[in-house]
Amino acid sequence: MQSLLATDTLKHIIIGFLFSVLIVIFNQYDIKKTRAEIDNNRIVNLQLSAYSNTETVQEELINNNNSLSTVTSSIVESKNIQQAYDLTQDVYQSILQEQKEKNIVLDTILIEEPEQIPKYFRYKVQSGDSINGIANKFNIDSKYIFWNNIHLTSKSDIINIGDMIRVPTVEGVLHDVRFGETLSEISYKYNAEAEDIIDFPSNNIYDANFIEENVTILIVGGTQAKAATDISSINNNVLEKESSAAGFVWPADGPITSVMTWWHPTGIDIGALYDAPVVATNNGTVIFAGGDPCCSYGLYVDIRHPGGFVSRVAHLNKIWVTAGQQVQRGEIVGLNGSTGRSSGPHVHFEIRRNGLLQNPLNYIPRTNLTFCDFC
Repeated sequence: MQSLLATDTLKHIIIGFLFSVLIVIFNQYDIKKTRAEIDNNRIVNLQLSAYSNTETVQEELINNNNSLSTVTSSIVESKNIQQAYDLTQDVYQSILQEQKEKNIVLDTILIEEPEQIPKYFRYKVQSGDSINGIANKFNIDSKYIFWNNIHLTSKSDIINIGDMIRVPTVEGVLHDVRFGETLSEISYKYNAEAEDIIDFPSNNIYDANFIEENVTILIVGGTQAKAATDISSINNNVLEKESSAAGFVWPADGPITSVMTWWHPTGIDIGALYDAPVVATNNGTVIFAGGDPCCSYGLYVDIRHPGGFVSRVAHLNKIWVTAGQQVQRGEIVGLNGSTGRSSGPHVHFEIRRNGLLQNPLNYIPRTNLTFCDFC
């Protein structure tokens, strides 16, 4: 009985001891957790305060026994932040100052359109004037005065007091743009460069593919206009032209403004001058001469040649032959124009063989072949 009591007492003592140990362990855990939270909060607070006060950060880190490397890293980071802030402030102040200076002088700025020199001067002839003398005054060659004043038909340098003459501001030829004319045609006519015409500000040409009609432009560097062939002196209306091995000649003189491609599949276009003669490309018989000036090919001529060939010249201004007429190679069949569906004076030239379209460039001479750059 006594032994049983002793055993129970021993059990209670052991249980009580274990319970006390557990209480101590739990208390220690809570204390460590609390301290960790406190330390963590201190670190967060120190990190936040680093952005506002460098000296405070240093003191708190040292007082809390942090390592030297941690202190140094935090100080460097804080200094970088401060330097970035100072740099931003400097840039901001610089922008404000620049804007302020602009605003100060804004009222004193006088905005003016760039001055454009005129295309020409109207000069009234005075006593003692001569063409050469006037040309010297304006620093141009005298030929540009003759070329820009059609009433000065003689180069005898004789002018009358009170006459009004046009003097170009730079060496060039004045040209009145007609309906349908293109820049390429005009530059070719005056043997000038299209770029020079565009670059002259007073011409006000902003698109090489479009020039306003019924205005005067200065053809900078241009020469006297190439005149169409004087047909009155041609014997039997036949022009002597170089022929190819196939026996064909160019129907008109001028650069190629359109080649034969998928979008222009029927033939080529030749940038001939308005009213320039258009000739039969080979010997043959006229099988059609006519058309409608308003539409399609306009006025055109078809000629049948030996070997199954048929040629067509279109957009004519005048037709000089009739159907059934026999023509020689180089004989004038009409004058160039811009009838039908045409953007300006040119000759549309086709060749067919046994009814099939051919590329005319394969049959006419390649001598002096030129292409238009602005078409």
